[in-house]
Amino acid sequence: MNIPTQIATVLLGFLAGALLLLALGLVPYWQALDPASFVPIFRENSAHIARFMMPLGLSATGLTWLALGLAMWKKTPSRNWLLAASVCALCMLATFPVYFSSANAALAEGAVPVAEISHALSQWQTVHWVRTIAAIAGCVCALKAVQASTP
Repeated sequence: MNIPTQIATVLLGFLAGALLLLALGLVPYWQALDPASFVPIFRENSAHIARFMMPLGLSATGLTWLALGLAMWKKTPSRNWLLAASVCALCMLATFPVYFSSANAALAEGAVPVAEISHALSQWQTVHWVRTIAAIAGCVCALKAVQASTP
């Protein structure tokens, strides 16, 4: 029984689910708002979302890499799937410093002109789908790692 791999898989599943909730629930709601109304709502709620998502994303990614290290050290059959899951998780996590950190700040501070909010939100949604798909792929790979390590 490989506890770190199982915990990493559960965390990646929670992360993928939370990202899907943002993609399918919050983003369409934000897009339906009048652009001028969007900014105060985003400003008020983005910190709450980040307080939940950042620890989840960091712990899922970190534990997946820990499970990979242990699998490499023990030369388990799950190591290739864990490598794929770890790369997916790292790609998902990398979207924050590369894009979301500055995009979220600009939207929350009202630095995006009202006339450009719809376009900015559409771009935000596109990049969000990239990280969501990476998280889902990471979860699937982690599930395959659990399956590969089960006798």
